[in-house]
Parts: sequence; structure tokens; C-alpha cells
Amino acid sequence: MTVSRDEAREVAIVGILIAIALRVGAGVFQLIEEATGAWTTASLAGRFFAPIGSTVGMLTLACVLIVVLSPSGAVSTGVIAAVQKAALAVTALGVGSTLYTLVFSFSDALAKLWFAMINGLAAATLAGTGWWILRNFDPDR
Repeated sequence: MTVSRDEAREVAIVGILIAIALRVGAGVFQLIEEATGAWTTASLAGRFFAPIGSTVGMLTLACVLIVVLSPSGAVSTGVIAAVQKAALAVTALGVGSTLYTLVFSFSDALAKLWFAMINGLAAATLAGTGWWILRNFDPDR
């Protein structure tokens, strides 16, 4: 079995989207595990947002770059729409992770900010950049 360049692009994008879903899904499973014991709302949110960081943001931006750097028509519109939705979702998760860290973390202010910068803010910035690129992308330029 052989794969064309166009098919390889789409397979790569789908693989990366699955990796993003696995990272987010790990947070869901951590939340479920936390909920089986003694928990608080803050502990549940902390477990849910734990996997949201720069890795998820970089994976999201990688999908976007594959889409925009491919020739017109090389990536199907359905895959492009899925990438744009994933970028928006990761941006929202990054913002949520940042707010959780800044509001509910038990660290001092500088530690909270540092942690938010390397995790939620990084994810939100990278994924938000990707979402903005796709939203404003002009394939004819």
C-alpha cells in the first residue's frame, strides 16, 4: 500500500489531532479518578487542566501549519474545519487552565504566574495563534 502526499498530510493531521485528544482525555480520566476519592471543585479542575500545556499548543499549531503550508485543495475542508475547531477548543482550555492556576493555586503570586506562563498561557497562545491564522488565511495570497 502506498500513500500520496495529500493523503500523508491528512493522516499526519488526524494523527496529531488524536494525540491532542489523548492529552485532553488524560485530564478527563484524572478528573474521574480524583472524583472517586475525597475531592473539591478546585482539585477536580486541577486534575482536568494538568495535561494542558505547551505540548498541546505546539501540536495544535503543527496541524494548522500543515494545513496552511499545503497546496490549495491538498487538505479536505472537513479536516480543515476539524483543525480550526481543535485550535479554538485548545485555546479555551489554555485560558481555563490559566485562570484556574491564577485563582485557585496555593502557591505565591510569582509561582502561580510562572506556572501559568509555561502551561495554560503557552497552550492558549500557540493554539490561539493557529486559530487566528486559519480564521484569517487567504489561500489565494
